[in-house]
Amino acid sequence: MKHVFFLKRLVLLAGDVIIFGAAFWSAQALRRLHIPSFADIERTALLFGVTIFLWLLVNYINGLYDLAISAKAKGFYRKRIETAATAFIVSILFFYLLADKTIAPKTILLLATVIGYTLSTVWHVVCSSLLLRGRLLTNVLFVGYTPESKELISILKNHPERSYITGAVIDPSLPKGEIDKSIPTYTALKAIRPAISTHQISFVVVSPEMQEQEEAMREIYELLFWPVQITDLTTFYETLTGRIPPSTFSEAWFLQHLRRKDKPVYENIRTIIDMAASITLFAVFALLFPILALLIKTTSKGPIFYKQKRTGLFGKPFFLYKFRSMYALGKDGSAETEGYKFATKNDERVTVVGKILRKMRLDELPQAINLMKRDITLIGPRPERPQIVEDLTEKMPYYPLRHVVRPGLLGWAILHQHYADTLEKSLVKLQYDLFYIKNRSLLMDISIILRTFNVVFRGLGQ
Repeated sequence: MKHVFFLKRLVLLAGDVIIFGAAFWSAQALRRLHIPSFADIERTALLFGVTIFLWLLVNYINGLYDLAISAKAKGFYRKRIETAATAFIVSILFFYLLADKTIAPKTILLLATVIGYTLSTVWHVVCSSLLLRGRLLTNVLFVGYTPESKELISILKNHPERSYITGAVIDPSLPKGEIDKSIPTYTALKAIRPAISTHQISFVVVSPEMQEQEEAMREIYELLFWPVQITDLTTFYETLTGRIPPSTFSEAWFLQHLRRKDKPVYENIRTIIDMAASITLFAVFALLFPILALLIKTTSKGPIFYKQKRTGLFGKPFFLYKFRSMYALGKDGSAETEGYKFATKNDERVTVVGKILRKMRLDELPQAINLMKRDITLIGPRPERPQIVEDLTEKMPYYPLRHVVRPGLLGWAILHQHYADTLEKSLVKLQYDLFYIKNRSLLMDISIILRTFNVVFRGLGQ
């Protein structure tokens, strides 16, 4: 199933490679008013090839290969215009700062950007519409109805561009009127094979509860001889949401999936990345400190820095450093007077300068010190305050599992959820964190870093 998502993204990307290559060829032809010779193409192939790679990287950072975003989504075309402008600027920087300065293709770059991104937008619109065609939609049969199944059915209804659609639901204990009337429902497990034939099902998702029922598993076993794909609800849920479903939370599951594994190469690379990141961030921090310190100090009373105790690896506490972005209401310079208070969207405690710092994530720069001290790593679950950890642990006993890895400056949960100011949102955040801990890899870390660039450069922080 993950291969299906990868293949669809690969098709989008392959189309862009061809389109961008054609755009550079067309741009040269228009600029010189003749068809480029083989010598012309050979002379510029490497430079334009690197430029195309940079454009693809810019596209990925800006989320142009996110299958969950359809051509009808708000801001679809605006995002592509912004991406094209960014790609053009990156191209200019590449040619004039790093590449052969004997080549100065300003006009060619501009023409290629306009042609390439215009055709690329058309390509993405066509692909988006094709994914909504009946023949390309995969009909899903849910065997077993759970809260996670309900959530997935809603996701498939609201995001058909993912190419999945709910074909039917089967559960012996399914309450009447629980599901939308447009979705066929059955209460007899014997109806599994007839439902597959009737509704042209090609994908069967089995809930954990059904896997424990002998009758259900006998029916599922028969599907091994049918042209359908079978998967468990947990896998399907993780693929669509990027989270671990709460129904799987158990000691046995955690021991199986979250136990410490020896990954010496991965850990060594992570250490090198952390060292490089800490040096880079500290340099930026030192460079911007005079300006930011002056702005913070002259626009609101209180200290420049804010120091706060957080819970780290294996529950060990440490002090996290940040630029103060809120009004100093407490004696310690904090924005709290009566115990902790979750930060919320449009929080009134945030100063005018603080809003800018948060949007650009500049308030996090002092954490370069924490990186150097190895209190945190570059990527991992965001560290919480000990009081919050204690309160959430009382309500969610598995919450401390976030601490089996070192907390991070960047994280999987941050990309998907800005604030967790309620128990429900904290549970969702925990699901994201556990998904990262289970699946963390160098490729996933690189993806998080690139997507965080998009948040910083577009000012999407909160």
